[in-house]
Amino acid sequence: MLSRHNATTLMVEYGQGLPWTRHCHAVADAAQAVGELLTDQRAIDVDSLWSVALLHDIGRYVTHDPILHGVEGYKLLMDLCHEEAAFVCASHIGFGLLAAEAAQYGLPAQDFVPRTRLERIVPLVDFLLEGEQPTTLESRFTSLRKRNTGNDSFLEMLHRAQGEATSFLAELDAEIGCSVVEVVATSVRDA
Repeated sequence: MLSRHNATTLMVEYGQGLPWTRHCHAVADAAQAVGELLTDQRAIDVDSLWSVALLHDIGRYVTHDPILHGVEGYKLLMDLCHEEAAFVCASHIGFGLLAAEAAQYGLPAQDFVPRTRLERIVPLVDFLLEGEQPTTLESRFTSLRKRNTGNDSFLEMLHRAQGEATSFLAELDAEIGCSVVEVVATSVRDA
């Protein structure tokens, strides 16, 4: 298991304090806040959640490409034997990559689709933060589409991702009895 200390050390080493690391910290804190509200029968290890959420964008030390940063993060973390965090790096892209998509981008030809609560919370919270600022899914997906005009493969992925994120958001809202969007916004304001 990747500890908070180890995750933070990796972020310092590879992020070097660059502006994108602030987004990673915001996602980690917001993911933890969401994880802490899950009911007992659905509880997850919030320390693990925080750690993998912190590293979800670590591949940005190589590229800011909307897909390839997840691939680079996967490669780095697999080389360092952090398989769970590596999977989250790859699977947070577009709320999951199918085997054919994964192979197209240099990943093993397998599905990288978030299945566990921990794996699904990270991309959801990532989509609810524009940089460090809280947002809605609708606003975030609109922003991503505008920024990636002409990147047809990514835009196709976004359509699928929006459906997955919207469905999971409704599921979590019902389970915790409050708005995940507000939980994320509060976690950022309180940080």
